[in-house]
Amino acid sequence: MPEAEYLNLDAHRDAGELVRTTLVLFARHALLFLSVTLVVVAPLVILVTGLWAGGFANGGGSDVATAPAIAATVLLFVLPVLVTALHVAIVRDLGEGRVPTAARALRSAAPRFPHAIAALVVYMLLVFGGMILLVIPGVWVLVAGYFVAQVAVIERRGPLGAFRRSSGLVVHRWWRTAGTLVLGWVLLTIAEFPVGRAIDAVHSGPIYIVLYTLFQVLTLSLSALFGTLLYFSLRARKERPFDPAPAGAYLPPVSPTPAAQPPVDV
Repeated sequence: MPEAEYLNLDAHRDAGELVRTTLVLFARHALLFLSVTLVVVAPLVILVTGLWAGGFANGGGSDVATAPAIAATVLLFVLPVLVTALHVAIVRDLGEGRVPTAARALRSAAPRFPHAIAALVVYMLLVFGGMILLVIPGVWVLVAGYFVAQVAVIERRGPLGAFRRSSGLVVHRWWRTAGTLVLGWVLLTIAEFPVGRAIDAVHSGPIYIVLYTLFQVLTLSLSALFGTLLYFSLRARKERPFDPAPAGAYLPPVSPTPAAQPPVDV
């Protein structure tokens, strides 16, 4: 049986530490993170983008009818929630010293999928309402409710409770949280933009769908992992504001050093 590794979830991580921990954690468990993401992403992308929207037949950059275009837009919101639910379950296992597996993550997160999606719907309605009334409240809500999926899965709260909890974690750290999220988005966009454009230029339908699916799996996994680590960092700041655990991070457990034996006269 593989040895469990320890991820310190009580650390107060700044933006740079979050980026570093995301990359280290992803590198060490890439197969696990990518496999659980693929389980969610591949069927939906194949059905909506590949079959319904004509991706298999027309490849990238083709015109898409209204109905499948709307369905693809809905997927842009739903897929990150499902992927985040799986990633937060894996990260929690690492934080508790358990060996994470895809099966364990699915068993833990899947029953909370409907709650996470419901929390997303409430969150998006609040963002939309804030944008209609005034732009600034909508932007505030956009950041404040960013962690509703993590809360719905880990803390098992309902849709409104998840939003209240997420905004409670962010409320006194809104600017810092917004800046960290923007940094993560900028870094991911810089990395993914040229790859995405290259994939859109592929005219072979099957090759396009395969590349598009893998690309979505990679970007969704990294984004979900970054957001999940930020959620745990905000929770640690909220619950342990004056006793931060060292941000140091992510290390295998250290075997206890045997006690020194007194010298023996021969």
